[in-house]
Amino acid sequence: MVKLRGISIFLILVLFVQIRYSTCKKISIREILEDFHDTLPKNNNKINYNKIEQQIQNDGNLNNDIYLNITQLITKYKYSVEVYEVITSDGYVIKLFRIPGNGAVVFLMHGLISSADDWISGGVESGLAYLLAQLGYDVWMGNTRGNKHGRANIYIDPSEKKFWDFSFHEIGMIDVPTMIDFVLEKTNKSSLIYIGHSQGTTAFFIMCSLRPEYNKKITLMIALSPVAWISHMKSPVINILKLFYGEIVFLAKALGVVELFQDSPFLRGLQRTFCGDEVWAFAICQHLVFITGGFNYNQTNYEQLPVIYNHFPGGSSFKQIQHFGQLVLSGYFRQFDYELKNIEIYGSLTPPSYPVENITAPVALFYGEGDWLSDVSDAKILKSRLPNLVEFHRVEDEHFSHLDFVYAVDTKNLLLANILRLIKNIH
Repeated sequence: MVKLRGISIFLILVLFVQIRYSTCKKISIREILEDFHDTLPKNNNKINYNKIEQQIQNDGNLNNDIYLNITQLITKYKYSVEVYEVITSDGYVIKLFRIPGNGAVVFLMHGLISSADDWISGGVESGLAYLLAQLGYDVWMGNTRGNKHGRANIYIDPSEKKFWDFSFHEIGMIDVPTMIDFVLEKTNKSSLIYIGHSQGTTAFFIMCSLRPEYNKKITLMIALSPVAWISHMKSPVINILKLFYGEIVFLAKALGVVELFQDSPFLRGLQRTFCGDEVWAFAICQHLVFITGGFNYNQTNYEQLPVIYNHFPGGSSFKQIQHFGQLVLSGYFRQFDYELKNIEIYGSLTPPSYPVENITAPVALFYGEGDWLSDVSDAKILKSRLPNLVEFHRVEDEHFSHLDFVYAVDTKNLLLANILRLIKNIH
């Protein structure tokens, strides 16, 4: 109850502070953070007010990059970009973005409620897609059905409930294999390097478990914050919500909620209001992420925060969230639980587990000790079941959190260097 009260107060303060300081010409980040300080969950990641104030440029001007889409951002910073569309076997139209290069093919797959934008919104010095492209890799960025780059189907309209009847199971079984086949055909290659974050790892584990023929199409898989077994999450937000899982699902069904975080004018208006400059993006949006995925002030990419939070979230189905909720509660990595329909669908009372023992492709797991959504104890369960684990890597930052894997300011040293080492070893 204390955590619930604290988070509720924090959300109220978000509105209070926005109103209180909206007419101020010069905003003190120290003053804002001191307003928030007592409501934040206790953690040992101390706030260095002086350092933060030095890094945040509060000149009252918006970063124009918040108005640019992914292709506009890439071309603005002098990179080539190509856009493709793939159509899945069940009709979903999904966009792929490519920064072409002459090196090995690298396929990047984003996490839950995200999009390909994640890999570039951190900027040219921190975005993993940019960093790999600078080294000559042929970089491809995938998307999922239902996010802002996959919100179309040749048979069904997004306004229909049937459009949203999918979880990450279909993403792993259909979307990712479809994109991989397209990339390999387009590049005339037989295999590629797969780098996934969060749900992007989940989809991979599903694909190579249940469609094992795809193992030979993967030269190396690097899992950033792997998500399979997830019952040990430390996130206070998740640990509160799981207490009301049944009520949330019931309410969503009663209200007809099937889509979350649609990329709409309404959402973009909220993003630009509350995350449009560095101060508000840090004080409000970053802290909403912190209380969910873990605190890490040292890796906060202050300059890029308005860009990051005007490209995230990217949208998802409610069923994806529901499926993850089932994994949290059950303690298993298994298919969607249809309860009374399980016997009809699966021939058993409970849904089958994903046989990760079928994953023969080489896999490296990267984990962060400050990650509240992918706990190291859960990662160790996965580690113990993978037959071809090449590395179990702890990121060298004791506070490295869930979204640091895509947004950290020091991606070069903490992630890229080790990714390149693994790629070199596998080749």
